[in-house]
Amino acid sequence: MSVTVRPDPHARSSGDVQIPRLREWRTRRALSQEELAKLAKVSRSAIIQIEGGRDAWPQTVRKLAKALRIDPAELQ
Repeated sequence: MSVTVRPDPHARSSGDVQIPRLREWRTRRALSQEELAKLAKVSRSAIIQIEGGRDAWPQTVRKLAKALRIDPAELQ
């Protein structure tokens, strides 16, 4: 019996980044998730997922850092 392993279409790239300090920086700046989403031009659901532990695309990390006026490394 043969088993076919298919790649997970929802799997993230290995270049994705954990940014566990997003919530900390967002609250330091007194921003709601919705406000940060608008400033960074990302979806509110993306912020919810990232704050919940999901990895973020490097481009999203840069957008969030720019909106928070910090270096992207400060989110890690």
